[in-house]
Amino acid sequence: MDAAAHDLWRFSLRVYRAPGVERACLALQDGQGADVNLLLFCGWLAGRGFALDGRRLRQAMARTRAWQSAVIVPLRAVRRAHKRLAAAAGQTQAAASALHKRLLALELELEHLEQTALFDLAASWPPPRRPVSPPQAAQANLTRYLELLCGTAGAASAAPAAAHVQTLRAAFEAAWTGG
Repeated sequence: MDAAAHDLWRFSLRVYRAPGVERACLALQDGQGADVNLLLFCGWLAGRGFALDGRRLRQAMARTRAWQSAVIVPLRAVRRAHKRLAAAAGQTQAAASALHKRLLALELELEHLEQTALFDLAASWPPPRRPVSPPQAAQANLTRYLELLCGTAGAASAAPAAAHVQTLRAAFEAAWTGG
């Protein structure tokens, strides 16, 4: 993995370790089709005062779509299938565990590459003319992203999704303030 981690990656690692964030991200990924990297990107940009408009958010989604569908999602499926089927395939627990760790490490490296593409995209955008407060920007970014995924009557208004968004917002705020 690239030893020179960029700010988006460092932010993402801090946020993802916060209580409840992994669960919230995976629930939005599995339930709404969200890209975890885009959820974290929304929070990272919010910390810089960016409330993403639909055009920029669609640009970010387009930047990651092929990578997600052709590279990350298939590897995730392999990792999950391996976890379920390793014993039936005759693997010892130690061998299955070692392979699972390698698959996780590879998936993490691929996620880092996707985030690098998002980081580079954001670097090409001018700073916001009128920065929005980070909490407001985070709510707007996450809501807009979920609306683009599911429509305005979709996941953004559902109680479980709202709870996951709140978990993410709290973790974003802690990361912005160094908490």
